Amino acid sequence: MGSELFVLRGETDGSATSGTVSLDSDLFQSTVNYIRIPKGLAAKVWFKKISGEAETLFTLQYTYDVTAAAPTWKNIQQEKLASKGEISIEKRRPEILRGFTGKEAIRITWTMPTAAKAYVELGLELTDEK
Repeated sequence: MGSELFVLRGETDGSATSGTVSLDSDLFQSTVNYIRIPKGLAAKVWFKKISGEAETLFTLQYTYDVTAAAPTWKNIQQEKLASKGEISIEKRRPEILRGFTGKEAIRITWTMPTAAKAYVELGLELTDEK
């Protein structure tokens, strides 16, 4: 298969202080709340860019079974804006999240002290490389 690198984009809803980011990409026809990792593949997170209001915390989460009635999500990475603005983080070595059974998935959540708009971009590669 090789690999497919794409950018996921999302934003907070502007009316709540926490939630799950609806993700969009040029590969999708509509937004999604999580990305399922196909069996035998790995999701590599190469970069993140976040912007918006101060104290916004974005969390990358992973679950082993997104099909469960109440999936258990593990916090993998967190990025917090210390002040209003933008930060970009590029990885020399990506965060690697594996698809063992095809039920694994990732999502992004947010929390902030006051409801406002904030934005996130994630560079994600799906690959069969180890």
